[in-house]
Amino acid sequence: MASSTPIHKDPVREFIRAFNDRDLDGFIAVLDPEVELHSMKGLIKGIEGARLWATRTRGGVQQTIELEQLYEEGTEGGGGRAVALITRRWHWDDDQGEFAGEDEMAWTFELRDHRIRSWRPSEDRTEALRLAGFLHR
Repeated sequence: MASSTPIHKDPVREFIRAFNDRDLDGFIAVLDPEVELHSMKGLIKGIEGARLWATRTRGGVQQTIELEQLYEEGTEGGGGRAVALITRRWHWDDDQGEFAGEDEMAWTFELRDHRIRSWRPSEDRTEALRLAGFLHR
């Protein structure tokens, strides 16, 4: 039986796009039903928890993610892992969108059936690449 949910050929890039665009439906569509988001505030499990985590209220400081480089292994078949080197840009959510700062980070993903099974941010890009097997010491 075929799934009624479309398969995303590039779930990591779609995750970032949907996050930036505040597209909750698009964001949820790329998540595995048993998704685990390892946020800075703790572990979030499941689709509903992910939806709450990704819901951002207007106002204050907001973030936009810029993908710099993507390392992938085994993703062609719908599984595998990926590490996205990103810049997180902070801006004030007002008419001018004034710049408020930026951070260089790595986001590590595990995939299953063309969906995000796990997401983990890291402030240490080198360590994230090493732990995911993309960098050997």
